[in-house]
Amino acid sequence: MQTSKNIDLTQKLIDYLVNGKNVPELPQDVSFVPFSKSDKKLNEANEELLENISKEDKPVAIAKEPQTKKDSWEIIPVNF
Repeated sequence: MQTSKNIDLTQKLIDYLVNGKNVPELPQDVSFVPFSKSDKKLNEANEELLENISKEDKPVAIAKEPQTKKDSWEIIPVNF
């Protein structure tokens, strides 16, 4: 279930990154851990995923889903 929800969030994030106007400069090989605006259980699971993936020698960023359609995704660098 976590994987399916993360795929849905990641698709929304990709749409934002491709079409967004406020996209920060990101390393080419960055990995994102998405966080939902409303799914607390998913976010708790993704906290653990973030902890594990941030130990890798690769840039990682948190991607927080916007609260409204007018808001932008919040991209937070973790280890770059």
